[in-house]
Amino acid sequence: MAAEFERPYPPGWLDRLTDWIDRMPGPNALYCLVLLLIQLGWLTALLWLNGKVPVGTINVRLVFFVVVAPYLLWVRFYLDRVAAAALDAFRSVLAVSEAEFLRLRYELTTLPARTARIVTSVAVPIFFLNNLLQQTSIARDFGSSFETALIVVGPVGLFTVAVVAVSIVQAIHQLRMVVRIYELVGKITLFRVRPLYAFSHLAARTGVSFLLLAYYIAAIRPDLASSVPALEALLAAMVPTAIACFVLPLRGMHARLVAEKERALAQVAARLEAVFVRLHERVDQETLVDADKLNAQITSLSAERAALTGISTWPWEPATMTGFLTTLVLPALIWGMQRVLARVGF
Repeated sequence: MAAEFERPYPPGWLDRLTDWIDRMPGPNALYCLVLLLIQLGWLTALLWLNGKVPVGTINVRLVFFVVVAPYLLWVRFYLDRVAAAALDAFRSVLAVSEAEFLRLRYELTTLPARTARIVTSVAVPIFFLNNLLQQTSIARDFGSSFETALIVVGPVGLFTVAVVAVSIVQAIHQLRMVVRIYELVGKITLFRVRPLYAFSHLAARTGVSFLLLAYYIAAIRPDLASSVPALEALLAAMVPTAIACFVLPLRGMHARLVAEKERALAQVAARLEAVFVRLHERVDQETLVDADKLNAQITSLSAERAALTGISTWPWEPATMTGFLTTLVLPALIWGMQRVLARVGF
């Protein structure tokens, strides 16, 4: 019989939406695609009706943001699966009951309803304030007047802003839960650290998800990235945010691994010192009948020291770090090469 636990809080509206989709037939990605097509159809049809875009064509630069909410919805499904799998891999180092484990899983993948409401209530006024500040450009792109343009862009834009805000806070909540789960780990065994690497995949993928969104917006609408202060600040914050998502949740476990490694190396050093003291006593007394035994002890302790020295104190696989850095640096390198080639006439 499966263990039962009491939910510590009700889920937020985005979690209720993803739970509803989970219960529906078919893959979750299909519903994200349907949402994308609905938003694209709404905006494109009204742009045709207003004469802002020729009928039968799609202006990607105007409707680029229809991708954002479906993308973040898919990211939420993906990160929750990664988080649940990481927690399962982490189970062996957690001294908790099954009910406590299920509660941790719930909290790791669920944002409290109260937090979601607060975040949404802050995001909505920001959306309208930003539109008021951009009245001229919005009316020019989407309608004959600001009011008409707001009818066109408002529903999709409002939903997008709400999803973005809640998704960011939910990612922060999830990574804070990683810190809390790490604190539940009891004794650390340096030669069995692989389970401790589990959450590095979640941290890296969370950071990458923000980077990909920033790269998409910067690639499709570089003009907005430099002319809309709120968007410019958001994009500028994406890279340090992505790095923070990867490093900060793992920093506490890194400190514990460093302390445990230093303790283990100190023990080996003390034992080596003791063996060398005995060896020196035998040399001074010219009694080396057990020299082979002492030599074997020195060899074994030296091998243990070398093995301990080679253990990384950062709780991630090298491939995880390589993938994250590639996503972080490669687009910037490509952009820089394009700028250089453009300057030299290519």
